[in-house]
Amino acid sequence: MRKGQAATEYLIILAVVVIIALIVVGVLGGFQGISGGVTRAQSEVYWNSVAPAIGIKPNYRIGGDAAELTIRNNKPFLVRVTSIRLNDAGQLSPSSITLARGNEANVNITGIEPCNTGRQYEYKVSMTYLDPSTNRQFTFTGETSLVGECQ
Repeated sequence: MRKGQAATEYLIILAVVVIIALIVVGVLGGFQGISGGVTRAQSEVYWNSVAPAIGIKPNYRIGGDAAELTIRNNKPFLVRVTSIRLNDAGQLSPSSITLARGNEANVNITGIEPCNTGRQYEYKVSMTYLDPSTNRQFTFTGETSLVGECQ
């Protein structure tokens, strides 16, 4: 009789420990992929510091069919940004911009999916840039979407 009781107590204690561990991981944000999306804070961190080529400062604004962005060259060489697309749409204004290493510039993207005031948005960002010294063109798509509220 004692062996069965010990095994049952062990299983109950194990179940409680697993439940506590799942709660802690959930509270700390360990299940972001399951939770249904990226928050504005996570988007800002990625685009302001982690983005591999061209970063986006956290002061971005999106409303109507346009976006205002401050971009930064994260590459160790001069780049010419020729395209920024949000959900595969949008026209960069000015049509291209040259940035030295670490420099920033304000740009507008027009012709994007309409964004009505007060609604939440999540745009997948892809950028095309040119290395003028080699004349090679590169395109990258961010791993994290640009997230926020339409203005």
